Amino acid sequence: MDYRKTPPLQLLPAFEAAARHLSFKAAAAELSVTAPAIGQKIKAFEEWLQAPLFERHTRQVRLTAEGQFYFEVAQRVLGAHREGYLSYRRRFDCSTLHVSAPLFVAQDLIMPHYLEFNDYLPGLELRLEARMSFADFDAEPIDAAVRFGDGDWPDLDCRKLCGASVAPVCSPSYAASHAFTEFDQLHKHRLIYAQPAMLAWERHFGQERCDVGAERITCDSYLAALKAASDGLGVALAILPTANGWVNDNRLTLPFPIQVRTNKSYWLVTPKASRSKPEIDALYTWLKGLFDKLPPLNQPVSTLDQNSLKR
Repeated sequence: MDYRKTPPLQLLPAFEAAARHLSFKAAAAELSVTAPAIGQKIKAFEEWLQAPLFERHTRQVRLTAEGQFYFEVAQRVLGAHREGYLSYRRRFDCSTLHVSAPLFVAQDLIMPHYLEFNDYLPGLELRLEARMSFADFDAEPIDAAVRFGDGDWPDLDCRKLCGASVAPVCSPSYAASHAFTEFDQLHKHRLIYAQPAMLAWERHFGQERCDVGAERITCDSYLAALKAASDGLGVALAILPTANGWVNDNRLTLPFPIQVRTNKSYWLVTPKASRSKPEIDALYTWLKGLFDKLPPLNQPVSTLDQNSLKR
């Protein structure tokens, strides 16, 4: 193919970003260049095509028909290149394993044992990314991820790490100064929520009056919600057994001596093409061992089903 007869590929990223944002300034920020540099690349692209790609107005730009057509072309070309690069990394980069995990699991469970991973795969660097959102294996160089959910991700290979129960928790000082009698009185307490998964946690306990009563606190992560509860700000939802350590060392307490089974678990998920890789097997064995070693609660609790709490 004579590439001299097609537009230079180096012009596509600037054009695609500007078309996606409909802003030269936003495209420049994304690509870490100046807005004039974006403008110059787009002008060169337009001169090459001999057609305008944008309608330029005082405070905004809009795609022309030609621009809309080539925007779709640019997205396909750059998308294919990105997917090819990610596939290349997963196949040939055997020196690093990129793993995503929820913030609480990454900080409280994995990092204290980080150096032990070398015993499972000597010479392989484990790169851990703590985040609240799910990893996008089609768009990010992530090899595996720890997820909390029901395991219904048909496009991924899912290996169960640990089942989960939930329970309301608060600080010992909060429990000592507030009355806890029945579950249906939880709405009278200041409830602490975490985005995105714990925004309606009181429904686990048959609460029908979740919009009534004391004020609420919404945190940007599950870890922040537990920290707020341990600081005496209110009542949060703990996922057990991952939070057992916080209860056992008295940072948190269960005002009701119960835990409720859920249909959710912690899973190790990977693209299906990676399921047979020995490093993924080793990662699962290591992580499963960490979850299996989570301590039991020191205090006696009853385990209930969600249905038994519904009014």
